[in-house]
Amino acid sequence: SVTPSKDESGIFENSNYRLILDKDTLGITIEDKKTGFLYETVQEDEKSNASWQGFLNSGVSVEFYSQKATMPERVDLIKGKVEKTFTFYESGFDVILTYPDYAFSMCLELRLHEDGVSASVKKDSIKEGDTFKLVAVYLYPMFGSTYAGEKSGYMLVPEGAGALIDLKDNHGKFKTPYTKKVYGMNVGIDKFTQNSFRLPAVVEPEQITVPVFGMVYTGEQQGFLGIIEEGDYNAEILAYPNGVMTDYNWVTAKFHYREVYTMQTAASSGVPAYEKNPYLRDISIRYRLLSGEQANYTGLAKTYQQYLIEQGDLVKQEDRYQMKIDFFGADTKKWLIFNKLVPMTTVEQMSRIINDLYDNGVTKLLPVYTGWQAKGISLNYGSGNFKLESKLGSRKELFTLVKELEEKNIRLTLLQDFLLANPARYYNTAKDTVKGINQMLVEKPTGGQVYESMYYLTPTRAYELADSFAGQYRDSPLHSIALSSISNTVFSYYSSGDIYSREYTANVYEAVMEQLGEFELSLDHPNQYLYKYTKKYFNMPLSTSNYSYLSKEIPFLPMVLKGYIPYWAEYGNFQANEREFFLRMLEYGAYPSYLLTSESPNKLRSTNSNYIYTSEYEVLKSELIREYEELGKVFTLLEGAGIKAHTYLKDKVVSVQYDNGVGILINYSDFDYQWGNVTVAAGSYQVIP
Repeated sequence: SVTPSKDESGIFENSNYRLILDKDTLGITIEDKKTGFLYETVQEDEKSNASWQGFLNSGVSVEFYSQKATMPERVDLIKGKVEKTFTFYESGFDVILTYPDYAFSMCLELRLHEDGVSASVKKDSIKEGDTFKLVAVYLYPMFGSTYAGEKSGYMLVPEGAGALIDLKDNHGKFKTPYTKKVYGMNVGIDKFTQNSFRLPAVVEPEQITVPVFGMVYTGEQQGFLGIIEEGDYNAEILAYPNGVMTDYNWVTAKFHYREVYTMQTAASSGVPAYEKNPYLRDISIRYRLLSGEQANYTGLAKTYQQYLIEQGDLVKQEDRYQMKIDFFGADTKKWLIFNKLVPMTTVEQMSRIINDLYDNGVTKLLPVYTGWQAKGISLNYGSGNFKLESKLGSRKELFTLVKELEEKNIRLTLLQDFLLANPARYYNTAKDTVKGINQMLVEKPTGGQVYESMYYLTPTRAYELADSFAGQYRDSPLHSIALSSISNTVFSYYSSGDIYSREYTANVYEAVMEQLGEFELSLDHPNQYLYKYTKKYFNMPLSTSNYSYLSKEIPFLPMVLKGYIPYWAEYGNFQANEREFFLRMLEYGAYPSYLLTSESPNKLRSTNSNYIYTSEYEVLKSELIREYEELGKVFTLLEGAGIKAHTYLKDKVVSVQYDNGVGILINYSDFDYQWGNVTVAAGSYQVIP
């Protein structure tokens, strides 16, 4: 409401919910009027230390840096001296929070909606002094929190495709929380780590690509989905299972305004420092509340799906079963003084393989050509040269193949990376390559032996390259491209005296997508803000990072996307447990992918592509045909359908129900499973038409 209300009781109501405000703590209690269930947002805990007691019992907490200290001080509404000035409305309230000891103030806006509640802080309301600098803000971090094992249920974190953390009593066995940045690490601040062998250390094997979290209380059939509506580019998802610092289970978003980085004092050393200027922007969380049959992780996914549809970020795309084959073109290896090209799959060889597969019944194909560029995949990065490598074939041969495949209803896609840059080339480091906010050039370790690291191009330079690419291929027979790196790498950076935010980077990426709008765009594991440009989703994760407190892996992302954006799994020829991976594709509804070469992968041993150890077509041919046929019998029944429900029948047995009536039972266990009159053999599946 725009007009202030005369009612200052702190009680708000609509047809679904009743909200009661505690003016001292800003805690709110929300009653579901249909079920009587209460959602609490603050907790009193005498067992914790004073700092955690204040945090648990405050609706809002703020962190500050003081002077040169890089350890933040957290200030809550209980221990801190905070003045509150309220303005009440029919559907909620605004409250100006003033922290006299910190010369700081901001305005919290809270509104009750028919589907839940939202809390936000506008950037224009934030005022800070000279001594204390704003670090981060928490908005209702204890929303829906529970004590130890008092309620059955789970927390949802968008880890990989999705994961759950059980609410059971952990008896203090977990010591560290789940903390991960939305949209992955920020290479402009976060350092890549390497082990003693100078190989990249895996610090974030599965990143968060959607800004959501949630909790479900299975006994009460209630739950909520938290959606970060604003401020997502600098947000972090936190999940604390009971036993980590307190006896409570809670999951929330932390909004960062300043971050600590390493300020270089010498070539190989530095000291921690915090950003001088804050990244002020609006922040907002919307809690959508669920009850009854919707109060489960399927309901959370469907709620988010509906939200994305409402926002215009999720649009139905053509969905048909296809086996994706990535044909690897060429890379370079060390050869005396100069590097030598290693051709692996020419245009002619790719044509021969596709036709051979087609003649063997593999007619539903999605061929993707990678490493097709001049000088091969590694050396071409950042060059702006979008010509076909001459040793792979001619432009005429490529376009002829594109036309021939179109006649078979097969569309060839070129894979392009506009973001990575090979360090062997010369760049204008003032504007073309990314420097971290410490003004040092960002290097991404590759683990390769020819080029040990790569640079990143600035978003504006990536846009220029995309514009050049579009100009060269706009009037060609080629209509489809796939993009990597730019789809899931978002960062802040320094350039010409200014710091550019992650949001700025993401906005330029969207401009890149608009520039390439005449092409069919496939994106590699894209962040959510790029969904509206995504025709096809490549490399859907089918696993998580396997943190000890993750109790179950679930297809949250597939349940959001299925029926709207078709998606493909990671390469099947690099899986340690091929049968389990096959079953996981069926469970998640992910179409199959393979990386193929005409030549033996032994030729790549001295290249940056030496991770390719099994790819030769003649070796994999029979497996491809078998898998294509077996998966096709299931996936052709599901084209265009969405996932209606996903359920664990027991620990290693799942049921997936689609909205067109088809069901799949998948048994990962070592024992047969009986479901009514249907027997699902160990390590197998059954389709229920």
